Amino acid sequence: MRLALRGSNPVEWLALRAGLVPVVAAEAWGGMGVSGILVAAVRTGIAARLAEGPATAADLAAELHLDPVPTRLLLRCLRSSGHVTHRRGTYRLSRSSRRWLDPRSRLSVAGFVAGTADYWGWWAALDEVVRTGQPAAHHDAPADDPYWRRYITGQLDLARLSAGEVARKLRLPPGARSLLDVGGGHGWYSAELCRRQPGLTATVLDLPGSAAVGREIIAAAGMADRVRHREGDATCADLGRGYDAVLCFNLLHHLGVDQIAALLRRIRGALAPDGVLVVMDAFAEPGRRTSAAANVLGLFVYLSSQSEIHTPAELAVWLRDAGFAPPTRIPIRRIPGQAMYVARVRHQSTSPAR
Repeated sequence: MRLALRGSNPVEWLALRAGLVPVVAAEAWGGMGVSGILVAAVRTGIAARLAEGPATAADLAAELHLDPVPTRLLLRCLRSSGHVTHRRGTYRLSRSSRRWLDPRSRLSVAGFVAGTADYWGWWAALDEVVRTGQPAAHHDAPADDPYWRRYITGQLDLARLSAGEVARKLRLPPGARSLLDVGGGHGWYSAELCRRQPGLTATVLDLPGSAAVGREIIAAAGMADRVRHREGDATCADLGRGYDAVLCFNLLHHLGVDQIAALLRRIRGALAPDGVLVVMDAFAEPGRRTSAAANVLGLFVYLSSQSEIHTPAELAVWLRDAGFAPPTRIPIRRIPGQAMYVARVRHQSTSPAR
């Protein structure tokens, strides 16, 4: 994504178009700045305070115990990028940014924005990853590492955007009573499904650091009697038996091909005879032009987990080999690039003995 040179005069614009300006220098320098400005706006409390009402730079510095000079400079950057407005010496969040950065908004992704600072070190080491093939391996963080709280609460922000749509569109088997959410972290998708389907209970299986934060989230939502967390590694833990449905959301892109094939076979064994598997992830959809953002996501997946974005055709083969019927695709509008695939257990027809 190229940085726009806002406010350029005609001569500068022509120089840019003619290739006389080192755009790559602006991209390398400015990309970090764009991210850092947003992260700082959330982490300092500036975004939350301006969501409550207008304030001057001096007021913000005094109320939030910030240094006045960088506070003023940060606000100027937020204004130039359209995140705040400025009138008669006071600042306030713009309408669009209030939707996404106000912690009280049901659409807020402020937690996710704050957590993206963890990725800076990963990107800084990308050259070494390209040389060695060794990723950041963030899932290897100790269970008590504060990273897990930042990561899971950030993922919760994104899940809240799509969980209602997922719960409305997904049709579980009639009378479904038990649900397994593999790698479900915060458990929000399970909670939404339980809210919509009386009698349904869910087990969320995830790593200890993730499960600890997820339990708190579910307890705060008043759903601890319907959704429980169990600690375990999805690639090797005993999944149990007899589930009416299994969710596998945003997990496959963290796994290698052999791990995916093995996991789907184990999920097949964990389902009841009429059970259903639901996979939701970012997929490399065939026939669609790959955007710059999709390419960056693909590289980020490898950077973080040494895996790749897979295609629906690959998923169909893995599901078939694991004992599932061809999946049904359900688009998810709220999160571009994501789709949900519903696959039912395939029942082998038996021929009469000769």
